[in-house]
Amino acid sequence: MQKKAVLKELAIRELEDRHKEQRESLVSFIEFFFKNELNKEFQANWHYKVIEEKLKEVLEGKCNRLIINIPPGSGKTELITKCFPVWALGHKPDMRFIVTGYSSTLTQDFGSQARDYYRSETFRSVFPRRANIREDQDTKAEWTNDKGGVYFATGAGGAITGRRANVFIIDDPIKPDEALSDVKRTAINRWYENTVVSRLFNPLQDAVIIIMQRTHEDDLCGMLMEKMKDGTGEHWDTIVLPAIATERDDYRDYGEALQKERYPIEALELIKKSYGEANFSTQYQQEPVNKEAQEFHEEFFQYYDQPPVGCHEIFTVVDPAFSQKQDADYSCIITGVFDKDKLYVLEISNIKVDAYKLIEKIVYHCRKWGTQKIGIEAIQAQTVLAQMLKKTLVENRLYISIHEIKQRGEKEMKIRKLVPLIRNGLIFWKKEMTELELQLIKFPRGKHDDIIDALQMFYELKVIQPVGQSMQYKPATRFNADGLPIYN
Repeated sequence: MQKKAVLKELAIRELEDRHKEQRESLVSFIEFFFKNELNKEFQANWHYKVIEEKLKEVLEGKCNRLIINIPPGSGKTELITKCFPVWALGHKPDMRFIVTGYSSTLTQDFGSQARDYYRSETFRSVFPRRANIREDQDTKAEWTNDKGGVYFATGAGGAITGRRANVFIIDDPIKPDEALSDVKRTAINRWYENTVVSRLFNPLQDAVIIIMQRTHEDDLCGMLMEKMKDGTGEHWDTIVLPAIATERDDYRDYGEALQKERYPIEALELIKKSYGEANFSTQYQQEPVNKEAQEFHEEFFQYYDQPPVGCHEIFTVVDPAFSQKQDADYSCIITGVFDKDKLYVLEISNIKVDAYKLIEKIVYHCRKWGTQKIGIEAIQAQTVLAQMLKKTLVENRLYISIHEIKQRGEKEMKIRKLVPLIRNGLIFWKKEMTELELQLIKFPRGKHDDIIDALQMFYELKVIQPVGQSMQYKPATRFNADGLPIYN
């Protein structure tokens, strides 16, 4: 019996020595698996090695927060979501993984395929001491080995009651076609804050890995990076891999493709034409803001040193938001003056305050600039604000007409009315009004658009007659297949 055990140990050691390379390298392991199990080559591009080095740090406890931004079709799910947990269990059989994505059905399919990796003869030969999968916990949604290792797959955004993990993997938490939905984006961001870290055994030591193509400036990665930047969030290691290099690095020159064989530049240009500049910039270049995708271009911005004198159309517009939470919208007050068909922005107040402080600021604008007409977006609670403001103005001996602006249609289309006006040099502002410019440049994928949404209200207010009837200001604009304005 002892001799048999010795021979078995010798055989195991011989296998471990033979497959040392596959044991030490995740990329070598997946190449070996594809060749042995699928009888095909795994095209291991240079970026797999870059990702592998960081995943090794996760396994060794040297990295516990990792963001990987990478284009579609880059093998991220195969390498990270399916293969890495299995390879890690070969080294540490008691590790527990929670794996999530935008679809629980899809994520559970990943779990099923990861289980195929684990059950394979290839895995057994590379990790001959592997623990066996328990018969009583063997489904594609959850499988467990007899050393306590777990792979649990579910959808992002939902409750994960009673589950804990050493590594929490989030693979594309939101669909790209849902990225412009503030509601869905915010729901995923709040889910991370309220759920993910609490599902780790030790939040200071255990790891979170987020793998996703960028979808919006305020997507999950954007939110986490902004918090890290302002010192209110966790520290994240990042790997950002645009489909086309935007600068020279250790692996490629400017303008070179990420995967030259699979997606050469010619193929990426075709994808760009199909997706449109904005989507390609975001999902393939990992840049929610990109010069080529901009709808408002800096070369058309107009500035002034002194506002025109002798003009009598001085208006103040108000776009209220009453929540003072850190991630809530701002209340925006803008005062401007029309000189014939040209609008000069005099002052912008973009603030998070309650209704009473907001009214104080509106009064300040009116006194300072001699406002003759006020426009307030009229939606639910905002109509109450208009009534409160009327009373306050009278108490301050300011007799200014107030008009409730009832707008229809999508916010993006309303803001796009500014494009031909700015392009034709009809709107001017001070150079120090940088937040206005940033919102224009980042539109429609910026985190905030409060100022530019309020700005377009001037043209609604301008045509309101004393009887209070509102008319839509609609410049003649045509749009191309990507939804961008066409100018003659």
